[in-house]
Amino acid sequence: MSDKNTISEKPDDWAKIELNSYEGDEPYVFVSYSHADTAAVYEVLKLLDREKFRYWYDDTMEIGEDFREELRWRIEHCSAFLLFVSEASMRSKYCGMEIITAFKHDKKIYPVYLTDDVEIPAPLKMILENLQHVKGVSKNNSDKYIGKLISGLPVEAMRSLETNGDVLVRCKDGSTALSVPAGVRTIGGGAFKNCERLERIDFGGEVEILQREAFRGCKALSRVFLPKNVRKIGESAFRDCISMTELVVECDEPEIGERSFENCSALTSITLSDGITEIYGGAFNSCKALTEIRLPEKLTIVGESAFADCAKLKAVDVPLYVTKLDDMVFDGCTELESVDLKNNLNKIGKNCFKDCMSLKRVDIPASVNSIGSGVFRGCLALERIDVDPKNKWYKSLDNVLFNKNKSTLICYPAKLAAARYTVPDSVTVINDWAFCAAPLEYINIPDSVCEIGEGAFYACASLKEVVVPDSVTRIDDSAFRGCSALTEVALPDSVVEFGWGLFSGCDNVTVVCADNSAAAKYCELKNVKHKCR
Repeated sequence: MSDKNTISEKPDDWAKIELNSYEGDEPYVFVSYSHADTAAVYEVLKLLDREKFRYWYDDTMEIGEDFREELRWRIEHCSAFLLFVSEASMRSKYCGMEIITAFKHDKKIYPVYLTDDVEIPAPLKMILENLQHVKGVSKNNSDKYIGKLISGLPVEAMRSLETNGDVLVRCKDGSTALSVPAGVRTIGGGAFKNCERLERIDFGGEVEILQREAFRGCKALSRVFLPKNVRKIGESAFRDCISMTELVVECDEPEIGERSFENCSALTSITLSDGITEIYGGAFNSCKALTEIRLPEKLTIVGESAFADCAKLKAVDVPLYVTKLDDMVFDGCTELESVDLKNNLNKIGKNCFKDCMSLKRVDIPASVNSIGSGVFRGCLALERIDVDPKNKWYKSLDNVLFNKNKSTLICYPAKLAAARYTVPDSVTVINDWAFCAAPLEYINIPDSVCEIGEGAFYACASLKEVVVPDSVTRIDDSAFRGCSALTEVALPDSVVEFGWGLFSGCDNVTVVCADNSAAAKYCELKNVKHKCR
């Protein structure tokens, strides 16, 4: 074309703008150009600077043999190679060397064609002819087209922290270390989410609030120090920060949101201030490297799943003022060997110690007045449950846990060395998961029992025969599931409610029941082998 579009006009103000080449160790964009195109190149560099990219460019004359070595080093260490293509740059031996060096080191090349018809020298055609490129246009429209190029540059070469008043709303910075700017009091929701290069951050003395998911997925973040001024840590604020090894929270009474440190799988050191009164649900869920934790002195509530799946946690000393351990607090803490419960504790929630397979003994204090179902489900090493004799709501008899009047059998420890067990005739309810994984071969159920709860005999792999008395009207889900040695179960006509999966995994079982009874109809519907008595 005879009329060449170009952005080569020299702007009046470019000399007034400081476009300093980056000199640090963080990722940057290498800018390759001919000095004959300086004015056009500066127009684009201004846009790069406005978008907070780190970039390096040569603003000296192209002279000196030694200078070539610095160019090579700069190209080798850049994260992107921005090439301005023009007749002048294609004639420049330095630009040619830079292009070949970038190609040799497998750098992604971003070419900007300053004119429509540039003749590419034969040695460079193989490198450049198949690359997508941006054509420079008139100054008035350059933002529209160059903006497309800039949006494609690697985010790790940016240095952008966007603020709105006292809120830091967005980070596009690819740095490994950052300091929160002065005046910022709130880190906005998702502001640093998935900033995967960030290793360290200094919160300074003004930040008070970290909103939800503020640092979620910062996979390289290694240590988090939250000073006294940080009083709120939002939901999932540091979730999935899988390289975090150390956490320090200095504020006396911070609000630590749900799942705030969930799946910080490398976390081994946690220091919490003693003024913390509540740990919210899932706060440290799946911190799989955590071996110990000193809980705050003034702690009163530990939320649902707060330490669930902390598989290496070995011992827990529950502080004196804790009144509630919510559902599943230590669920899946497979190496937990001991837990010290104090005499202010009121509630132990559902599945609180589920699958704590190394837990051998539990002492329940006199203050406990609520124990959820399945509290020791899957505790395969549990051999002893002791209840303080002063407890008004629960008791243990031969290490088996009951409510105080023994009307509900709550838990038979899975490691009790007994082949037979007779349920006391005071029992009316065999609770959910009561005999889960117990090594029993035979069990006698008295005619006082009316209900057999969910998973009551789940995974009792040695259990051979069960006679259900005619006082029972309801058998809940999965009651005999996984009882692989079970050969015969006698079900009376009184049972009219059957849960799902009662005999899943009981491949050899035969149900003995009356013809046309509810039990017989259940077996026919579920294809369970049965015979009429």
